[in-house]
Amino acid sequence: MRFIFLTLGYTPDLDGGGFRYATEVAELLASRGHEVHALFPNPTDAAPTYERRSDVELYRVSRKGTGFLTRWNSANREARKVVETLLLNRTPTLLFLHHAYLGTALKGLPYVMILQGPWAFEHRFAQLGKAKGLIRRRVDSIICAVMHRVEYRAVSRARRLLVASEYSKKQLPLWHPGPQGYDRIEVVGGGADFNRFYPVKNRQSLRHEQGLAEGSFLFLAVRRLDPRMGLTHLVEAFIQIAKRYPQAQLAIAGKGSQREALQASIDASGLGSRIRLLGFVSEEVLPRLYASADCVLMPSLDLEGFGLSTAEALASGTPVLASRSGANPELVEPLGKSLLFNPADTESLRSALQGVLDGSLPLPSRQRCAEYARIAFRWDRPSNAIEQAWNDHALR
Repeated sequence: MRFIFLTLGYTPDLDGGGFRYATEVAELLASRGHEVHALFPNPTDAAPTYERRSDVELYRVSRKGTGFLTRWNSANREARKVVETLLLNRTPTLLFLHHAYLGTALKGLPYVMILQGPWAFEHRFAQLGKAKGLIRRRVDSIICAVMHRVEYRAVSRARRLLVASEYSKKQLPLWHPGPQGYDRIEVVGGGADFNRFYPVKNRQSLRHEQGLAEGSFLFLAVRRLDPRMGLTHLVEAFIQIAKRYPQAQLAIAGKGSQREALQASIDASGLGSRIRLLGFVSEEVLPRLYASADCVLMPSLDLEGFGLSTAEALASGTPVLASRSGANPELVEPLGKSLLFNPADTESLRSALQGVLDGSLPLPSRQRCAEYARIAFRWDRPSNAIEQAWNDHALR
C-alpha cells in the first residue's frame, strides 16, 4: 500500500503530541512494508527539503514571505506540487490529512482526515498567555477565523473522518456544525511506543540520576506551557500543600508562552528548589523522566483530544491524575474514578494532590498501569484504520 501524509509537523522537527502521533503512525505503516511519504512545513528553512528516515520519505515544504496568510498559501502551493509529482506514477495511493493546515493542497482530490483537536480554538486559547495590544488582538481574531474556515472545509471534503477519542467524536459537530455527514467518524484512539515507554527495573538508580532523594515524591507534568493546559492552577495547588508535605516535588516539562508567569509564581512562593520548570525535554530523555516520576498530572482546562502524555506515562508504569476535561476521563477512569479532579478548580486539584500524599487517594500500582496501557494504547488501531481506508479510498 502507498500513503501520503500531510501534517503540520513531524517529530523531532517539532515537539508536541499531535506531531508525534503523525510520526508514530507513519513509521508503523512503513515498518509493515508500505510506501509512506510525509509532507510538512519546513520549521527552520535550514532543514533538508528531502530526507528518508525510518523508511518514511520526508518532504519539508517551504513557507515563503511574511505573515500567516502569505506563508500558509506558500506552503500549500509547494505541498500541492509535491503531491502531484508523487501521483504521476499512478500507483494506488491514499492521501491522509493529519492537520487542516495543508488541506488546501488536496483541493479536488479524495482524502481521509484525522482531527485531533479544533485548530482555531486551540490557537485562541494559546494566545491568552501573551500580552498584546488591540491591533494584534484583532489580527489574531482574523487569523483564528481563517483557521476555523480552513478546517471546516477540510473536514467537509474528507471522504472519511478519524478522531482519537469519543470526546472528539461528540464535539466535532459542535466545532464544525453543518450539513456534512458525521456518520463517517471513526474513533481510532492513540498509542504509546512500548519499546521506549515501559516500567524500568532500576528505578531507584534512575531517580538518583534525576537528583531525587530517597523518600521524595515527584509529581510530573509534560505539557506545553500555555493557558489551556491548566498549569497555573497546578502550581497554585502544589504551593498550598507543599509546606505540609516536604517530600513532595513538582516538575513541569515543556515550553510556551506561560513560562515567565509560572516562574514568577514559583519565585514568589520561595519553593524554587521543589518546583522546577524543566523546559523542553528531548525524546531521548522523556522515557526516563516518566519512569522516575511517582505521579503524572494532566490538569487540562479544555480541548484535550487524546493526551499522549497520559498514554506514555501509564505505559511507563506511572499513575496519572487528570482533570475531567476532554478525553481525559476516557483514558484514566478505567483505572479509577478517584483519579479525576475538576478542571480549572484549584481546590479540587489541591485535594487530589493531598489525597495522594496522605494515602486517602490510593494510586494504582505501576504494574497495573503498564498492563492497562498495553491493552488500551496501541498504535495498531489507528494504523489498521488507515490501512482499511486505503482499501476503500485509495486513488487508483
